[in-house]
Amino acid sequence: MGTDISITATGTTVSYPECVEHGVWSPIPKDPPDDILQMKLKDVDPDEARVIKERGVLVFHAVGCSGDFKDHEPGLAVANAMAQQISGSSNPQGSTPAIGPSFLFHLGDIVYKDEDPADPAGKDQATMYSTQFYGQYANYGRNIFAIGGNHDAKSSAHKEKSAVDHFLLNFCDSKRRQSPDNHAANSKRLTMNQPYPYWLFETAVCYFVNLYTNDINGGQLDDPTGEKRPQYHWLVKTLKAIKAAADGKVVFLALHYPPYSGAANFAERGNPNLGPTPRNPPPAGILHPLGNILQQAFHDSGQYPDVVLSAHAHLYQRITYSYASGWQVPYLIAGSGGHGPVEKLSKTCSGETASIPAPPFNVIAPPGLAIPAGDSVQVVKYNDSDFGFLRLTVDKNQSIVTGEFFTVETETKAGSNPPVLFDSFTLRLDKHTVS
Repeated sequence: MGTDISITATGTTVSYPECVEHGVWSPIPKDPPDDILQMKLKDVDPDEARVIKERGVLVFHAVGCSGDFKDHEPGLAVANAMAQQISGSSNPQGSTPAIGPSFLFHLGDIVYKDEDPADPAGKDQATMYSTQFYGQYANYGRNIFAIGGNHDAKSSAHKEKSAVDHFLLNFCDSKRRQSPDNHAANSKRLTMNQPYPYWLFETAVCYFVNLYTNDINGGQLDDPTGEKRPQYHWLVKTLKAIKAAADGKVVFLALHYPPYSGAANFAERGNPNLGPTPRNPPPAGILHPLGNILQQAFHDSGQYPDVVLSAHAHLYQRITYSYASGWQVPYLIAGSGGHGPVEKLSKTCSGETASIPAPPFNVIAPPGLAIPAGDSVQVVKYNDSDFGFLRLTVDKNQSIVTGEFFTVETETKAGSNPPVLFDSFTLRLDKHTVS
């Protein structure tokens, strides 16, 4: 693999490795409706919200990177495998009780355009949503909430090609209705009325603090050329409000780009200073990795998440962040929802194969990533061979969170084989340790 050369909007010539994302940071094309940006499950699905409150247990699915322009079978197989679990009757090998999931939380990169520039219809977002989302999840009989990935954040002056505009249409609609992008004959799914691309989602037992990391290599919350940092300030304010509520609810943090990874190419793919996005001249223009930004927000707010969910890399990783105090937080990467091929953890940015030690092993640090003395961030489990998805359970009665990653057979007819449990863990909230 070689090196790309790009001329930025400021006229600056930059070079970066081919494995680096080519996306450019783009503003969200509408202003936030307010500074609260909150949605409650009871306002979307009151029956499910009531059941969760009564039993003190929430089960949900999580997965990202599910679309694919050409090969729909892997994504359809994953979607149908999750649908099998809705009844609660499948997967007796699972480590949690047979409670059906209440919803799917999509971790971004919902649809993908055709990378062939010769295909005139390859960038039509309505076609992509109809096939890769509405048709693919036609059998999944639960609500789907979502954050936007880098492919969902791409902007174009042509509305039919603008990914961010269609993400807003399908997930941040003013009211729930039949989407003009839904042409799938077998789908009755309505648009979702999330308040904004970054937002707070609340259930009876947990919060989801949901971030929008835009379309820039490594991910960022705010405009690299700006100073106001609205999403960062919203994040700190939201975490402070959760801390002040002191209601004992579990806190999930969801963002598309992973802040940490054990992938051999993460020194490049986790570096926001690589890629064509214009930024201020140094030193003001040196961008911090996502891991630094998040840790600063946790410190500024005094509120730390219990679990962090992300995708982007097309594989599964379970990473444990252990603070010097002994407090542990699982960071989960679940980007194996259907976009092929599944990525190899050992693949370097130059396309070579690196040696990967047996877990646990330290994550790969992009330039500038700060891990304080006494803290450790380690990959404890990974799967870079199979498509699959997460099932997470919050049990308020036992004060635990359990997580399970299931693999899915995609070589047979989609949905014909049950998913197989590959990894499971338990987060004990009293001591905040992972086992």
